[in-house]
Amino acid sequence: MDQSLRQRQIGALVRMLHLNEDGAGFGAFGNDKAAVDSENGVSTPIWKVLVFDSFCRDVVSTVLRVNDLRENGVTVHMLLSSPRSPIPDVPAIYFMQPNAENIQLISKDISQDLYELYYVNFSSQLPRTLLEEFAVQTTASGTSHQVAQVYDQYLNFLCPEENMFSLHMPDTFETIHNPSVSDTAMGALIDRIVNGLFSVLLTMKTVPVISAPRGNAAEMIAVRLDAKLREHVMSSRNNLFSEGAEDVVAQSKRPVLVLLDREMDLGSMLTHSWTYQGLIHDLYDIQLNQISISQKDDSGRTLKKSYDLNVGDSFWANNAPLPFPEVAIGIDDASNAFKREADEITRMGGVSSLDEVSNLDMGASTKQLQRAITSLPELTARKANIDMHMNIATALLDMIKDRQLDVLFQMEEQIGRQSKASIIEAINDPEKANPQDKMRLYVLYMLANENLKQADRDECEAALQAAGCDMASLEYINKLRRLNKMSSSIASPSVTGSSGAASTASGDLLGKFSSISNRLAGFTDSSSLGSILSGVRNLLPTRKQLPITRIVESAMSGRPSVAGSSGGGNGGSGLGIGIGLRTGIGGGSAAAGGVGASSAKMFEDFVHFDPKHARRGNLAGSNATSDTAGPSQDAIVFVVGGGNYIEYQNLMEFAQRATPRKHILYGSTDIVNADAFLKQLARLNQSSK
Repeated sequence: MDQSLRQRQIGALVRMLHLNEDGAGFGAFGNDKAAVDSENGVSTPIWKVLVFDSFCRDVVSTVLRVNDLRENGVTVHMLLSSPRSPIPDVPAIYFMQPNAENIQLISKDISQDLYELYYVNFSSQLPRTLLEEFAVQTTASGTSHQVAQVYDQYLNFLCPEENMFSLHMPDTFETIHNPSVSDTAMGALIDRIVNGLFSVLLTMKTVPVISAPRGNAAEMIAVRLDAKLREHVMSSRNNLFSEGAEDVVAQSKRPVLVLLDREMDLGSMLTHSWTYQGLIHDLYDIQLNQISISQKDDSGRTLKKSYDLNVGDSFWANNAPLPFPEVAIGIDDASNAFKREADEITRMGGVSSLDEVSNLDMGASTKQLQRAITSLPELTARKANIDMHMNIATALLDMIKDRQLDVLFQMEEQIGRQSKASIIEAINDPEKANPQDKMRLYVLYMLANENLKQADRDECEAALQAAGCDMASLEYINKLRRLNKMSSSIASPSVTGSSGAASTASGDLLGKFSSISNRLAGFTDSSSLGSILSGVRNLLPTRKQLPITRIVESAMSGRPSVAGSSGGGNGGSGLGIGIGLRTGIGGGSAAAGGVGASSAKMFEDFVHFDPKHARRGNLAGSNATSDTAGPSQDAIVFVVGGGNYIEYQNLMEFAQRATPRKHILYGSTDIVNADAFLKQLARLNQSSK
């Protein structure tokens, strides 16, 4: 896997913007030879209109910005469903989902002669019935000659990170578990997930070995995906994986695809994170790599600001998985470095600030003036970037103080050692103002203590009700545990140092953060954040593996692994909570080794499919062996029902720490924060009554 999934998706989108010309799309942004016309020896770009539906708009906007579209010849981009005026003599690129409504809309556009030519691209495979309907409608209107291309792009997924993808299917966990959902609707949902995974694999040009737990949605997806892949791989005429599929030819490089149900670990969806990216997603819900933050200005007015969190931002790329205290220090270091460079430029130009560069001292040397002018755009961009991260950090600090997130994180790091009294004290604490935080803490405590007495449960739940918590989500979890005999386990990490030291660190954290907001206000303060945060590093997360990471490690090793101690990461609290719908998932000792052994045993019970193997169906327990038997360096893990940045970061750190380094691609039906997941549980409780 030389290129990441995100890079491959960008390449495919850029090639689409260049009218699907061969050779376009895999280089840098810009108008390459495939996308220009030559008239009288002068090259001019082919300017185009981009029309997409809301889903494909989200696909594009996650990886490309307006400037990127413009660099590739797109002057206007509009929604398919919005009213549009004709733009004659201009070709239009359509990018949309293959459904009857979109076929009707584009046929109407063509009949109204809105554009010169129509380059039609579908996000996934267009069913033959819809293709025939499209042909009938354009033929009836006498406009079929204007349809220049019809392509299936297989790009119906989002790539918010280099090694993360989402099928952009919100509330999937709720849909799968809703008793009122019909078999037809459930089948359509499974097919949509299969089509999304097929697109991911086709974009990566790889056919993996598939593993999934028995008995739930993941197994249904595995069976249908195996059949779909087998149909294409075994077809000499329609094998979409045949061109450029180096990873398919090189058998040793074939990855393992691990499909998992969200129920295998509900705890990771509810734990409080302490990483920069995890905190932002938890508190501000990253959507399409954007967040909105409400902040008050000097006059007391509340202003809402939006920020782009692009992987092209080097500070974001380097600091997103780090614990927040380290990021705050990094922001301080970046601002100090910027201030030094800005002072040097203004000194050479004879002005007092960058805002006055237009009034440069013409008496300065030519070299000095040239350097000042050349450095100005880069410094201006850096200042805007640092200002953005300063504003985000300030908002995070305010939320940490208001909700005592540092205290909650510290308690969850040692959730297996918490007593009922400490949990009730936290629930009753008026300083912890957010009821959802208290609910999340108690659910984690309950999952960590499977044998909690009913009287203790009642006492804790009474405290939650008194604190104003919505009990619906807890009721649904309890209902699942009762009806499905759910089992849970948790790894209680060993903590170095005394409990008194840990308590001191937790209590002192906000004291050390108390003045950061003022320090982040601008570049004039010469004090360093490093001195303010000097005592915070001992609150960094314990390095350990989440259940999903242990399962993936077992899958990549080619045999179950019981070593649950290596790897892991700073991705949130790293609690290792397991809670499943089937007896045996997540079960085991509370010790880290016990949980690792449980994950290994669970993987032994998985079903396994190899779409390239002559034998159809589950290979587990048979004498048939996959072509890739043995350790694998590549894995794709997909969670049905929602994923988060905590699991993603934990997997990435495991991959980076492994020797040799592994490559893991993490995906889910949608990326969900704790608040949204609790709302799904609450709605399920209502629908199951």
